[in-house]
Amino acid sequence: MRTPGVVVALLRAIGRRLRGRRAGLEYRVAEDDRFFDVPHAIELHSDAFAPGEAMPASRMSPALQWSGVPAAAQCLVLVVEDVDVPLPRPVTHAIAYAIDPATTTLAAGALNRKDGPESDDTYAVGYNGMGRCAYVAPSPLPGHGVFTLLAVDYVPRFDQPPTRGRLLNAVAGHVVALGELIGTAER
Repeated sequence: MRTPGVVVALLRAIGRRLRGRRAGLEYRVAEDDRFFDVPHAIELHSDAFAPGEAMPASRMSPALQWSGVPAAAQCLVLVVEDVDVPLPRPVTHAIAYAIDPATTTLAAGALNRKDGPESDDTYAVGYNGMGRCAYVAPSPLPGHGVFTLLAVDYVPRFDQPPTRGRLLNAVAGHVVALGELIGTAER
């Protein structure tokens, strides 16, 4: 039987070997052709890590703060993804949508709730890449974590929690501004 440390080391080694086979930063939400002309007017940051620096090795989602949301925004959408997975497209770690545009922060752990897609009035959550409506922390593979906040000029409604693709299709043509925060991860 392998110990957890051996498994983590094995996953790290596999990740490094497959590093050349990855989605890459060019596949993140902000690089999607549908959002090419959207102004990068939102300043998104975290007290947990600086842009381009290491994200905390925690299962809790980091605290996020932002400013610069335009008055035309009716809601905010947050997509958290890993662009360095050895797959053709990024893996989604969390989706939060229908966030009130007057909101300027998400507390640490706010994305970790697992109690259903719309358990309170704060925001709704969609399916991550693992098929759950919750935040999944970055894996032991080295790479980048990308947090993208979109200001949308209407509030999308869904009959069930959306996936990344379904959510982005719904807001395409309605994004009035966006902001990104990119961190690195290696455990």
